[in-house]
This record gives sequence, C-alpha cells and structure tokens, in this order.
Amino acid sequence: MKKILALVIAGTLFAMSSLCVCATEDASTASSTPGGSTSPSLPEKIDELEEQLRKNQEENAKMIADLTKQVQDLTKAVQASQSNKGGGSQPKKSSGNGGSSSDSKNNFYARNNLVGYGNNIVGQGGHVEINGGRSNVTFVLSTSPYGDLTSANSLAGTVKGTLLNVVSTSSPGVAFQTAKVNFYVSGVVDGDNIAVYQLQGGKWVQLPTAEIRRDHVVVYMSRHGTLAFIRVPVLAAVTG
Repeated sequence: MKKILALVIAGTLFAMSSLCVCATEDASTASSTPGGSTSPSLPEKIDELEEQLRKNQEENAKMIADLTKQVQDLTKAVQASQSNKGGGSQPKKSSGNGGSSSDSKNNFYARNNLVGYGNNIVGQGGHVEINGGRSNVTFVLSTSPYGDLTSANSLAGTVKGTLLNVVSTSSPGVAFQTAKVNFYVSGVVDGDNIAVYQLQGGKWVQLPTAEIRRDHVVVYMSRHGTLAFIRVPVLAAVTG
C-alpha cells in the first residue's frame, strides 16, 4: 500500500514538473512570435514621444521667429510710408531723383495752408467770421517776402519780444470790412502774450486780439497783408 501511494505521488510530481516546463516554453515562444508581446516597451514609447515633442518645439520656435521677422518688416514698411507722405516730424531724405526734404516740407505746408518759420508753424483752418457772421471762408496763407521778414525781426527787437512767424494772407474772391480769424500758432500756451502786427503802408500796426489760448491766436482784421506774430513780455492794449 505504501509503495502504491509513493508511486502515485511520484507520478503526480512528474506530471506537474512537465506542465511547468511546457508553460515556460510556451511563454518564451509567445514572446518571440509575431503574435506575442513584440510591441515597444513603455520606456521606448516615452522616448519616442519626447523626441516628437522636441521636434514640435523646434518647429514652433522657427515659426515664431519667422512671424516676428514679418511683423518687424511690416512695421518698417508702414513707418517708411508715413514718412514719405510727410506725416512724420523728422525731415525726409532726398529721393535721389532731384527732390529734397525742403521741397517735400514746403509742399506739405502748401497743401495744408501752413507757413513755417524756425520751429513755429502758423495755419488757418477756415470758418472765418466775415462782417460779423460765420462763414466757410478760409484765409490763404503764404510766405512773406524776405524784406518783410527782416523788418519783422527788427520790430520784435524794438518791442523786446520774440518773433514767432511772419505770414501773408489772402482770400481770393472774398471781400470784407471786418474779419475775426482764428490762426493756429504752434507753441502758444495759455497765458502767453502774443502781439500781432500787420504791415500797412510800410508801417507795422498792432491788431486787436480776441483770444489767446493753447496753439491759437484769434485776431480781428480789416484788410489782408503781412502779419507778424510776436511773443512779448506784456501785451499792450491796441490804440487806434
């Protein structure tokens, strides 16, 4: 009986050993067959994703650099266009075809009814009050003759003031007895004393001013002629 039991146990152990060996061989075979676990391992997948991410970052960086350069080029083109139109405050360079910055500035002044002298600009934007009523009349401004400019400088020295500008006025086709004219005068500030003189018969006659405020001087006129805008220490009353 003991021998039979020992044989049964031995057979069982042998059978179990055989099954373990077969299972090990099947697992080894499965790992080497196309149907087994031949896909990349997790670390390999992570490496692949990191490599792809690096490539994407490089491509994005290159794209951002290209877009930045395009924006910079466009900005330069817009600034150059504005400068060529005379909108900038810096003098324009010669175009190389006979033009000059001075010609361009003078053309800009003429188009906008402005007269420049030194750092000052005088302009007239229309809506002149003619004979006591509002109108759409614009007084046209032009540069005064050199002799008038020299005389205005002498006048400024006499009244101990500073000459701002000298302009000549006209209004083709429009006659008036009295006119209230709002002149744009750059650099004027509230509280400034601005005396306006008109050359009449070879003499400078002070004109009455209705208002002096920032960048504006409102003047009463009864005729056209050459005007001198002078900043003076004290604004004296006009005597007739």
